[in-house]
Amino acid sequence: MKSAYLIAGMRLSRFIKLIMKNGMSLYPKYLVRFLFLFQNGVWASIFYRKEKSVYANKIKTHKLPEDPIIIIGHWRTGSTFLHQLLALDANLVTTNVFQGSIPDSFLTSRKSYEPIMGRALKGTRPMDQVKLSMDEPLEDEYALFRLCSYSPLERLIFPKSKEYFLDQFPDFLPEGKKLEEWKEAVKYFYKKLTLENNNTILIKSPFHSFRIDILNEIFPKARYIHIMRHPHKVVPSTIRMWDIVGKQNAMNGKWVKPNIQDTSSLLFKMLKKIDEDVKKLPKERFYELKFEDLEKNPTKEIKSIYKQLNVEFLEGFEKQISDFLISVKEYQKNKYTMPESDKLEINNILKSWMTEKEYSLH
Repeated sequence: MKSAYLIAGMRLSRFIKLIMKNGMSLYPKYLVRFLFLFQNGVWASIFYRKEKSVYANKIKTHKLPEDPIIIIGHWRTGSTFLHQLLALDANLVTTNVFQGSIPDSFLTSRKSYEPIMGRALKGTRPMDQVKLSMDEPLEDEYALFRLCSYSPLERLIFPKSKEYFLDQFPDFLPEGKKLEEWKEAVKYFYKKLTLENNNTILIKSPFHSFRIDILNEIFPKARYIHIMRHPHKVVPSTIRMWDIVGKQNAMNGKWVKPNIQDTSSLLFKMLKKIDEDVKKLPKERFYELKFEDLEKNPTKEIKSIYKQLNVEFLEGFEKQISDFLISVKEYQKNKYTMPESDKLEINNILKSWMTEKEYSLH
């Protein structure tokens, strides 16, 4: 099923609480989504209880690594491409689609889910031509949302107004007790991820761009890679992405796609927040790159990243990068023809940053 996938795999109790909190439409399309998520939640709950009985004590006593590599930056900046490249490194361990989709039981339930998920996940992502399979790298926001029921994605799934859903969650973090639950979800998930593979953690999530201070509490030696791209490419691509994802996941008819101004404003807010937060980091814990440079020479950029962050570049990794690039050679990026009025609107909001980073206003 290609709809309602953002919270498929969430345990039934959490899913029902979200429905009770937010409500949903009773139109047939949304009822079908509800029934799909309901039965999915039943199975997720059953597998969770099984996994808890086997692994609860092991997870509790497992030491959480302190020094992950975290890819940050706005959506549609090439962070997925960078994530795919770094995930080839045998010294790193990262979330894959299965683990992010079934975070409560991925240690024990794969054989049960594989026959169905393996067929359902053939092809590419709905917003672009990026390959989709159970073992492809995935950002961790989807796992964390399923584990603690908190994410700005909540307002995408349960839209309540015409306001840009990401503007409804300042700093992308909950408050009070819910913040502690979110932090515990992060620790729990990455303990599980490294339980049987204690390599360096690789994390990718645009949402984490606002969470550097909190992530530093959880991971005191965290290292960050910020990838950026020309806003004229990022903004329209982001609007298209959220519109597709919103239509496929919303549980009522109130979904409205973001506009140029709101998307540009959030992008600017995120970029300024990153610039402020990374000033507190030692030089060896931060690297910034442009997607345009990564696309031009991926191996050179990755070697520069590793040198800056003090990561060993393994023998054989370069060939893996080369082989991967050959495999995606036919990849076709989405193309946009943007009106001059939209470019001007983006420039009005991001001109200072674009000038600083030497991006053309034309």
